[in-house]
Amino acid sequence: SRAGPFAGARLMFSSHVFGYWGDYVFWWVLLLSLFVHTWCFFKFFPWKKRRKTGLVAGNTLILFCLLGIAAMVGETYLRFVYVGTDVFGASLPARRWFALHTKLNSFGCRDVEWIPHKPENVRRIAFVGDSFAYGWGIERVENRFTEQIAARFDRRSPGSVEVMNVTKPGWGTAAQLTPVKDLVDRFQVDEVVLCYVLNDIEPLLPVSEDFNPLQPPDPVILDPDRSCLFDYLYRTFWIPRVPAVRGYRDWLVAGFANEEIWLHHQRQLGEIVQYCRSRGVVFRVALLPFLHLTGGEFPARELHAQVREFFDRIGVDTLDLLPTVAGRAAGELIVNRRDPHPNELAHQLFAQAIWDRFYAEPTD
Repeated sequence: SRAGPFAGARLMFSSHVFGYWGDYVFWWVLLLSLFVHTWCFFKFFPWKKRRKTGLVAGNTLILFCLLGIAAMVGETYLRFVYVGTDVFGASLPARRWFALHTKLNSFGCRDVEWIPHKPENVRRIAFVGDSFAYGWGIERVENRFTEQIAARFDRRSPGSVEVMNVTKPGWGTAAQLTPVKDLVDRFQVDEVVLCYVLNDIEPLLPVSEDFNPLQPPDPVILDPDRSCLFDYLYRTFWIPRVPAVRGYRDWLVAGFANEEIWLHHQRQLGEIVQYCRSRGVVFRVALLPFLHLTGGEFPARELHAQVREFFDRIGVDTLDLLPTVAGRAAGELIVNRRDPHPNELAHQLFAQAIWDRFYAEPTD
């Protein structure tokens, strides 16, 4: 997306989300130096003696000048204008997006501030999850499925239900247990909806120094923070070809197929379920799908069925959202081609399906 020229300029010096001015000036100096050398070449080259060599060298210098101009246009746009997320959220435009469009409460979540004491006659529902429910790439929080569900409750009975979005990017199942306990004990929530994504199992999967799909290698030629254009090209064209990143699907599938890992993961999930039940809290699950991995060789249906069967076995009301997006192209549902998180349309579909399954009444 775009936020206008010099987007977020007020953040320039405080957060360094644009990179450093010195780097930008350096690239301009380099380009101007190329212009000067090109001018000197055409001015002082002995054309009468070496005309053929001069034409080749001169045309090459002109080509470099044109490429340099194009590169600086791209560098300027990406450094000062473009605002947008990517899958890892590490690029300068992505870091600028988070600085501009996210505001966290004291709990560290992208939601309004929560009051520990629950008002009388108010039902609290907490949606717990990771970046999918967080609204990664969604600029306006009211477009998230949690806020859309809250709006439906308000239309039905204003002020009777409080919906809490308790999500953080990168949260796996193990990291969610303590927040769930806090929600139950400190905030007296009446219901927890676990927004489960298949990558919640990731912290249990084996990684090594040479193979870590979650942390692709940094380039050794140039620090990406030095050039937004280099950073963009590196993350767009090189990282998807890194073996560890390309092997993500097989790595994830192997984790679910590993009996020891899957049993450990079931124990983690069961601990959350048991804690809620021991406190009289309703516990439900919404299985959010990978929108860019629903076809091809990735066994999304089989993995969703594996997770769903576990929750069914222990009596948890579970909604699988994979059929909700079936038949739609991934491009319709993801933030952008570099960011496969669910976009506004996907959140709208999720909200409708969750509402119809868990909260709809005949009078709605």
